[in-house]
Amino acid sequence: MQLLRSLVPLLLLSASLSSPAVAHEIKVFASQQSVPEAGGKATIFISWGHRVPVDDLIDGATLGRYELLGPAGEKHPLKAEGTSLQANVAELKSIGVYQAVVDRKPSVFTYVFDKEGERQLKRGGKSTVTEGKIDTATRSVMCGKAIIVVGKPSEEVPKPIGQAIEIVPLDPPAKWTANTDLKFQLLINGKPVTTEFPILEARPVGFKPDNAWSFATTVGRKGEATIRPDKAGTWVLKVNVKRKASGADAKEFDTESFTGTLTLEVGP
Repeated sequence: MQLLRSLVPLLLLSASLSSPAVAHEIKVFASQQSVPEAGGKATIFISWGHRVPVDDLIDGATLGRYELLGPAGEKHPLKAEGTSLQANVAELKSIGVYQAVVDRKPSVFTYVFDKEGERQLKRGGKSTVTEGKIDTATRSVMCGKAIIVVGKPSEEVPKPIGQAIEIVPLDPPAKWTANTDLKFQLLINGKPVTTEFPILEARPVGFKPDNAWSFATTVGRKGEATIRPDKAGTWVLKVNVKRKASGADAKEFDTESFTGTLTLEVGP
């Protein structure tokens, strides 16, 4: 599926629709996430915000990891410069599964009531607040990845790649077809999420309205969830997990918020 025929019209649209980065999520896309044969090329880019495939531009300095992992685990760094879509053209030389990976640097923000009683957002933890009454502070961790299948979809299940939060398919690409149950597992720091029961959301690119999610299900006790895509095309999955801070961390923030996204291609 061609997601990125031209970046220019999308950039113009993004500039006209962009809004402050509040509760944004980070996503990775490729112009093709299903490539028929080895040697093909795809443009990998980052979506920052809510709309898909493009919303706001993102500052490359806020990224901690941005790379393409090959079928054999080889790493190909991706350039992240300035404030842009961070687009990279990649040559996909091998048959198999590639994973385009992005991790945003963790950030802490604090809500404070000022002298007038207005609730204000301040960058930084509790110790940075010099005026006003602290309401709550949160540490935000965001990760995204896109799976690109080169050649005929295989029966090999993609492996976890070690993100702080990660949505991992439990079915092989050969089974990623419309009107089929697809299972996923949610990991935080490599371990299944078993004590919280967050909502896994999913949507196809092109679903209207463009900031709505068309499917939602609860992540179960093994950190697993099932969705049934109702159409072929590129699908986006998103999940958010909130955990209470403990120990020394609680002095700087009250809650740790983990947001993970995954994009993949569903066949007919």
